[in-house]
Amino acid sequence: MPPVVSHGREPKLLRPPYGAVNDEVRATAKARGVKALVTWTYDFTTWAETPPTPQLKAGDIVLLHFTPTLAADLERALGAAKAAGLKPAALVPHLKAAGLVP
Repeated sequence: MPPVVSHGREPKLLRPPYGAVNDEVRATAKARGVKALVTWTYDFTTWAETPPTPQLKAGDIVLLHFTPTLAADLERALGAAKAAGLKPAALVPHLKAAGLVP
């Protein structure tokens, strides 16, 4: 069943797989009524080795995946936010304020 039918409304946001964005992705998304492509600033998921912890700044978007390392990855992300004097915030309220989601 198409997402529009199964969820009752057309999606307005798209997180491109792997964060891959190009002109074709933008054009296709626009043609399908997508209002915004949502990508991220940092992926905290530990895929092989623990990557260096970045310096987060206000407005950064952190990506986490449901993997066996999720708890440790979340701890690193929260630690980086705390070190930068930031508090985590949900993305949806900011998207609503921008008129991108109902």
